[in-house]
Amino acid sequence: MTEQKIIAVLCASSRMGQAQVRELLAKGYTPRAISRTADIFLRDEFQGTQVVSADFSDVDALAAAFAGTDAVLSAIPSLAGDKSGQYAQNLVEAAGRAGVRRIIHNSMMWAPDAPCGEPFYDGVLWLENIIAGASLDVTIFRPVLFMDNLLTRFAKPNLVDHGLYKYCQRPGLLANWIAMDDVAQFLVAAIMKGELIGRRIAIGGPQRLAVEEVVDILSDVLGRPITYEYEDPYDWGERVHGEVGLSNLMPRDVYAQAMGSFYTFNNESPHRPFEVDMHPILNELAVPMVTLREWAESQDWTSDTDSTASIGSVSG
Repeated sequence: MTEQKIIAVLCASSRMGQAQVRELLAKGYTPRAISRTADIFLRDEFQGTQVVSADFSDVDALAAAFAGTDAVLSAIPSLAGDKSGQYAQNLVEAAGRAGVRRIIHNSMMWAPDAPCGEPFYDGVLWLENIIAGASLDVTIFRPVLFMDNLLTRFAKPNLVDHGLYKYCQRPGLLANWIAMDDVAQFLVAAIMKGELIGRRIAIGGPQRLAVEEVVDILSDVLGRPITYEYEDPYDWGERVHGEVGLSNLMPRDVYAQAMGSFYTFNNESPHRPFEVDMHPILNELAVPMVTLREWAESQDWTSDTDSTASIGSVSG
């Protein structure tokens, strides 16, 4: 870069957002973290980060936050619900007002190129179409499945305390698990790649692993046997509803039905939404990716004494 560019990061206080801020700093950009949780960015690792408070529901505040930036790394909050469409509209309107053309959007999951009948994925496609249709210079990334999910409240305690990975991926299901830090690398690498404008790109990790292989790797890294227990998707949603902090956002049965539909699709669909051929995009963006074993070896697998604490990773 001939001059230091300022890049706005939406949802900056999330684990993925923090990973993006760190990657921007590492590549010589000035991140502008858009967050109402400014204290996170007082840590030494975020030195040089600008912090601006703004809300997705306030177009004026978003436009002010984008003013003077060269690009936006965007995402729509995953629990926005019925507000998500308006948030996407506000995002592109604010970028237009601020004169920011370059948007690198993180859909935070796979999406189909045409409606597939699964509400979650069709909803992601709908949001992508709002952002892509705004006459801006948009590149969209669709990361398929995060390694960091293994550190969340619905996975880590059972792994660490009980040697159990209890989840709703059918036995034998293949997936290209990707680290959130690597997602950040792709987003930042795309900022200066004009040839990626107008593209929607699925990304995953460098290995295609069956869930049983994931468990074997975790067993080696944790130094103890880990057992995989398949759980019916509806039952899984019903069980973790409270664990992921949704009690005040939606009824348990609504969440369970949504997860039942979503993971039944993931388990059975010919789309194979967790699988990605990474060779084409790696030929364009030479991102050095970590394997699941390398990622797991760098994480803290000690037991968390505070069950109410947010279980994070080196990605935030």
